[in-house]
Amino acid sequence: MFFQGITASAVLKSTVATFILVSAAQSVAAQTATGTDANAGASGSAYGERATATGPFSVAVGTDSQATGTDAVAVGGDDDGTGAQALAASTTAVGGESLAQQPGDSAFGWEAMAIGNRSTALGHQTTAAGAQSVAVGEDASATGISAIAIGGNNDADGDGVVDDGTGSNANGNDAVAIGAAASAQGNSTTALGGESIASGAGATAIGWQSNAVGAQAQAFGHQSTATGDLALAIGEDSRALSNNSTAIGNLSTADGIDALALGDQANAAGPSTTAVGGESNATTPGATALGWQARATGAMGTAVGHQSTASGGQSFAGGEDSVASGMNGIAIGNTALASGEDAVAIGGNRDGATGMQTIASGTSSTAVGGQSQATMAGATAIGWRAQATGVRAQAFGHLAIASGERATAVGENATASGATALAFGNLATASGANSVAIGNGATATRDNQVVVGTATNTYTLPGIASDESRDAQSGSVRLVTSDANGNLAVSDTDIGAFASIGQTLSAQGNSIAAQGAQIQRNRNDILDNRDGIAMAMALEVPYVPVDRQYAVSGGLGAFDGATAFAMSGAFRINANTQVDAGVTYGFDRQKVGGRVGVSYSW
Repeated sequence: MFFQGITASAVLKSTVATFILVSAAQSVAAQTATGTDANAGASGSAYGERATATGPFSVAVGTDSQATGTDAVAVGGDDDGTGAQALAASTTAVGGESLAQQPGDSAFGWEAMAIGNRSTALGHQTTAAGAQSVAVGEDASATGISAIAIGGNNDADGDGVVDDGTGSNANGNDAVAIGAAASAQGNSTTALGGESIASGAGATAIGWQSNAVGAQAQAFGHQSTATGDLALAIGEDSRALSNNSTAIGNLSTADGIDALALGDQANAAGPSTTAVGGESNATTPGATALGWQARATGAMGTAVGHQSTASGGQSFAGGEDSVASGMNGIAIGNTALASGEDAVAIGGNRDGATGMQTIASGTSSTAVGGQSQATMAGATAIGWRAQATGVRAQAFGHLAIASGERATAVGENATASGATALAFGNLATASGANSVAIGNGATATRDNQVVVGTATNTYTLPGIASDESRDAQSGSVRLVTSDANGNLAVSDTDIGAFASIGQTLSAQGNSIAAQGAQIQRNRNDILDNRDGIAMAMALEVPYVPVDRQYAVSGGLGAFDGATAFAMSGAFRINANTQVDAGVTYGFDRQKVGGRVGVSYSW
């Protein structure tokens, strides 16, 4: 209760009496003293046993009351010999044992004390000791210049009995304490709320049991605490414990220089830490946790997303359930894991709790792509479900696998399982140590084997015939051989041994060319003969009967694939003699032939 110790009715009655007495005193110039041993100075009015009004126009009402200053008013007596005391000019003391000591002071209430210049005390045992200070409420105390203390620390029991307690306290210059047992101890401090405390210079505490200890610290909310300089705590039981720290949210804690905790139960426990989100936790210097239950426990680590964890120094985890536990590790994507030092895992898990994680567990390993995995030191896996499980192995492409040490697989479903093996192309496989498979579906199974393409491929090497290629050769030059499976090798024979063979072959070639020409002539003659036989077979001698004069005939001839056509005519000279002629054409060789004949019969 703010006005504990003096009821509203008593204040009203004493105030009315004060106005009446002051008016009466100002209406007459003579002194008035009423009561045993009452004493009134010039223009003073004293009413009551041993009442004293010695100041000009002063009024003293009540046993042992004193009004010694000009225009002073003292109203209230006491049976132990101490009445109201108004001791300076324009002071007002109303209530038993009340005291208004400095010019312009006002004290209202039993044992109220206004002892600072122009101060005001209102309530039982209130104290306004600072210049222009105000204390209101049971046991309220305002001791600093322009300080304000409002409120007492009384509590009402169930039986209606009111117990006394410690009141509000404003001890600093320009301090303000409002509320039961509120305390503003430093200059320009503000405590607002029951049992609130603002003790640092310029500090502000607002809320029941709030506490602002540091210079210019601010605490807002029930049991909020700001102990560091320039600290800010907002929310129930929030705590900003270090200089420049900020805690906002119920049960939030910022316990490091420049720390920031924002969210319900957020915790920023180291210098320059940041925790934003419900139950977020940043516990090492420079750490940042953003998101519900995000955790950044590694020095200068950063965790972003629900339940993300950055436990490695200078690590970064972004995405739900992402974990960066290795030093300088980076994990981005839901359930991504970067557990190796300097590891990078970027990619999500599309299949939920039962699916593969994106994992970079080896030192300096890199996994980029949904559910990709790089599990050994220096390994790199890029592509959806790509896997690099060998030391310094590299896998690029969907389902690419590089399991051999320093192996490389490039292409969808490419596999390099041999040590230092290379597989380039979709479905390419290099299983032999130091083997190379190039092309879609190419397979190299033997150690040190190089396979280019498959049986359906063709090969073009335009530069093989260049002068530069020939100039690059030195020493013995040998022939390249191949079997039906495409396995290449070099013959033992030096290509130089073929030089004399070339000369011999050249001479033989000339001879063969001459013979070939003769053979061609023979062949032409044979063809002509074949055509001639067909022409001869087609050419007939027509017969002219005795009783006729003319006869004509035609025919076709064929021989060994050659064909010919012939026409013949005959003329009977007399009964015994006829003359005939014919012409024929060979279709294959386009030859033309003819005949003339005479027939004589008897």
